[in-house]
Amino acid sequence: MASIVSKLRTTLSMLRTEARLAGVPFASVLLDCCRFCLKTKLGPRYFVVAGMARKDFPAEKMWLHVSAREYYQALETLNPKPYRKLTQSKLSEKAIYAFLHIRSAQMLGYFHPRRGIDRQGNPLKTEETLQQLLAGLEGQKICVKPIEGWGGQGIKVLLVAGTADHVILQETVSGKELSVSALMDTLKDPEGVSEFIIEDFIEQTPQFAAFNPSSVNTLRLWVLEARGQAPQVIGAYLRVGRQGAAVDNASAGGIMCPVNLATGVTEAGLTKYNPHRGQLTHHPDHGAQLSGVQLMEWSAICQFACEVLAKLPNTRFAGLDITLSEQGPVLVETNVSPDKDGAAHANIPSIKLVQAAAELA
Repeated sequence: MASIVSKLRTTLSMLRTEARLAGVPFASVLLDCCRFCLKTKLGPRYFVVAGMARKDFPAEKMWLHVSAREYYQALETLNPKPYRKLTQSKLSEKAIYAFLHIRSAQMLGYFHPRRGIDRQGNPLKTEETLQQLLAGLEGQKICVKPIEGWGGQGIKVLLVAGTADHVILQETVSGKELSVSALMDTLKDPEGVSEFIIEDFIEQTPQFAAFNPSSVNTLRLWVLEARGQAPQVIGAYLRVGRQGAAVDNASAGGIMCPVNLATGVTEAGLTKYNPHRGQLTHHPDHGAQLSGVQLMEWSAICQFACEVLAKLPNTRFAGLDITLSEQGPVLVETNVSPDKDGAAHANIPSIKLVQAAAELA
């Protein structure tokens, strides 16, 4: 009972804050929120994150957002489960990108005590063979990722240093040094087996790096392919890491800035811990401008995203994480079941997924 009362107080406090920021009477915000939640089965936080209490929010757009049940049911049709694992495992994901010529970070090796192999076909199963591979990358930045995971957990960006006999790996963010054996110890699965991939570090353009230099900052683009239509971007938001973080994930405190699809201009950001829109016009850690930025190569990024979805097998919808390098757009990750709340972050009409799924049923 106490927890229910506490949650109610927190919700009412959030709605009062939103009413004040929106310049709208609290009673009006409360009424609209109740109507929205009852009809869509979505929560008050979703209502606030989407900015539905704001005076410039068209009331009819409330009903373009669907419940979690409808959203995930649509995914069952759009993205059949047997094919989802292809991009949920980093190993098969990278293999698909390479074979289908989708620009992404180059895979350098897959470490596993029984199946490990580098990109030249040499075994990568022991500390000695891993040391050998890394010694050949001296002076380079690499990215090491667990085979499976979410929210950027376990990802390390490392600078390779030392000698052929004694490789030292330095974390680019903390400066902490790791030995090869220590790296293996930090990337063990629940059964105690070390398994991970090693890939080139993506050097983003100065514009993307300026949002937050320590992280690879990405665009999350929701791309949908309806029956008989070419893939199209239906929503997007820029994801920016926090100072000293290597990843831009919301669960790691990252900032999400909606992007105007027509112009490619960013809007003020919000975080998982602050649902109120319009407050983060600049990075809270170092002041970099976040809103009102015209993203370079916006049309090329959207075109690239549509081309990626068209190539993925039996996948009609995805949240694609894309950054921009000097060579053009680069795919960082494919999310075939992105969090439904992404629709609130960028005000994406998730009803389009339900409609597309109905056409396929």
